[in-house]
Amino acid sequence: MKPFLDMADKAAVLAYLRSRSLIWPEVEGRCFEWMAYRTPDGYGQFTAGGKRFYVHREAFKASGRRIPDGSTVDHLCQNKACWNPDHLSVATREENTRRARNAFWVAFMKENRSALNVVRKLGGSVVEPSEVNQ
Repeated sequence: MKPFLDMADKAAVLAYLRSRSLIWPEVEGRCFEWMAYRTPDGYGQFTAGGKRFYVHREAFKASGRRIPDGSTVDHLCQNKACWNPDHLSVATREENTRRARNAFWVAFMKENRSALNVVRKLGGSVVEPSEVNQ
């Protein structure tokens, strides 16, 4: 029996994600909000072929980008249910944790959507306030 979703078919994966999301296409730069199952901590998740997949990771890969071994996919928009590939960035676990704990970073990224492109061009590093003053 053929699985309902071929995970190797990038267009099919993106179409599946769109069909279960709240997307406002007329508003550029907004989050693509996953409306189906979410994990208790807020991440979108679906099952295909008996395996569980995180929505943001599969959207990132289906958009033609690669996740190196040992890396995570960080939500630059700070919205765990978002799978907009423009809001996602590869980061080490340490960098992802540093971003999540940096209150300035979280507030800045929520208020300044245009900063997403700047962060991506700069490699996505976060400077801790204590490092700046030393």
